[in-house]
Amino acid sequence: MPTNVVFLVSIGDKPEYLASQQSWAKWCKKNNVELFVLTEEVRPKEEMFYNFQRYYMYHLLENSGIDYDGVLTVDSDTLIHPDAPNIFEMTSRDKLYMVRDTGSYDWIIRGIQFYSRELFDGVESNIWSYANSGFQLMGRKHKDFYDKMLGLWETNGEKIIELSEKYGLGKEQALWNLMIKKHNIDFELLPYKWNMTHIHNKELLDLRLLTKYGWVYHFNGIDGKDFGTVKEWMKQTYRFLEDEFEK
Repeated sequence: MPTNVVFLVSIGDKPEYLASQQSWAKWCKKNNVELFVLTEEVRPKEEMFYNFQRYYMYHLLENSGIDYDGVLTVDSDTLIHPDAPNIFEMTSRDKLYMVRDTGSYDWIIRGIQFYSRELFDGVESNIWSYANSGFQLMGRKHKDFYDKMLGLWETNGEKIIELSEKYGLGKEQALWNLMIKKHNIDFELLPYKWNMTHIHNKELLDLRLLTKYGWVYHFNGIDGKDFGTVKEWMKQTYRFLEDEFEK
């Protein structure tokens, strides 16, 4: 019988990844969802950015013998509230579901403009429906679209690396948004609480506030990432949820 799957991209040995894996594992167990954690690179990072390797997910699930129905792929700097409802039961497998990215509009617009000009013949994504790729919920019918994402890399991988490094662009998010536009993929934007990005900019780095109003916490864009700030915030949030909801 087909199952719903959370596909967690967790390549590398960063300590915060463990908190993410534990958080999603508990939610999956509670909701009878299978967790698939990508811990090893499919291709060397010099050949393909790690976060782009999420788009092998359908092939990896099938090669592992997993009969999937819905698939939710999430980043490894996310946590989910243990009492979050089952998002698979609240959505259809006919649409792609995602959450708007309202972080740095300079970064968003630069990514759209440069990649659009160089790789998409001027096709541009609407910045007001531009989504964060760290939360993507889809069904079986979307495999063809994600194969096109892999095809984009096969044709333009070296160019993507060059543009990303030269202009400080994202490694796959703008490309994913542009591909959604190019291929006219039917999508629906979910509320912010399903992918709470840039929480520091929203003045939400308060554990009681954060965990009261949201379901998925995305610790991206926080200053001092290289010095352990993300690790500490994720560990503190995970422990807070453990203490609060195991009483």
